[in-house]
Amino acid sequence: MLSNLRVKPRRFGLVNGGAQKFEGTSRRAINYFPSSSLSPKSKTKLAFSNEKPILPQLISIEAAKVSGCIKMESERFKSRAAVLIYKGRVIACVYGSKAHPEQLFGTAGYVAMMSEISSVHSDVSSYALDEKVVLSAASMFHGEVFNASPEQDPKLSLSSCMKFIEELSASGSIAVADNSGRAVCLLYLSGSSLLGINSLHSSVREKDIRSIWQYLKNNPQAKIMANSFAPEDDSINAFTFSMLSQSAQRPTAQSRAGVCSVTELSAVRNAANLVGVYSVKPVEPVKEVRSDRFISQRNLSAKQARQNSYAQSSYGNNAGMSGSA
Repeated sequence: MLSNLRVKPRRFGLVNGGAQKFEGTSRRAINYFPSSSLSPKSKTKLAFSNEKPILPQLISIEAAKVSGCIKMESERFKSRAAVLIYKGRVIACVYGSKAHPEQLFGTAGYVAMMSEISSVHSDVSSYALDEKVVLSAASMFHGEVFNASPEQDPKLSLSSCMKFIEELSASGSIAVADNSGRAVCLLYLSGSSLLGINSLHSSVREKDIRSIWQYLKNNPQAKIMANSFAPEDDSINAFTFSMLSQSAQRPTAQSRAGVCSVTELSAVRNAANLVGVYSVKPVEPVKEVRSDRFISQRNLSAKQARQNSYAQSSYGNNAGMSGSA
């Protein structure tokens, strides 16, 4: 579905108040991910920061099996990226920058994102999401596409798409776009349940589906696109990869400045495996070190002879003093 949604033309050098502001296709792409307004009000949190060591945070998120989203914007690299996390594993990622004519997806996008995320010039935001919302959003990357007839009334098209997802009892997403293909909003569904709305237009309110029907009524040229995603529970992992993954190629020269390299990711994964093997091994006491082990046998004999000579002369002197007394 992402390939059918139009994004902004690249405008990387817009001057705003004397300062250059980065804008480009990646701005639109990362906005297709669920927003923080859909984050559940629960104890589950996803607090990721590039002001702390990156690798321990990745390990913690994966170990805790947290679901959510991490977004990054970098003024230095003129890039934006977002990663969708399902139970501690990456299920979708998109990266875009001035250096790349096309978006990078999956592991390639993730490695590029990780290579820049530690920079002080990168702004990072993160938030937890319900697992159903994550699967619904992931349908844009892994799901089956369902396009309503362009001649059909958009309100009927939206109803048809919602019914299509309901009948499959699947996770799904529906995009409402204007007549030029720019996304107006995205609906996230699970079967017959509407999980949330991600609004990209002032006419649509995120907690009021009636505003979508009103928009379609006022804009009969709007387009409707949908995706469904219904993997078996035991096959979802096939669509994900580890947050410590190094299966993608090493990033290009423009992104080598980051500190989270592929080599480091491998080292951390190996270190994590070693912890379980060696962390319970008892600490052995330090063996006593003899000072004379570093003295050659010849020098040791000479040292002992001098000590004996000194002891005898001292004894003789003491005896003489006793006799004179």
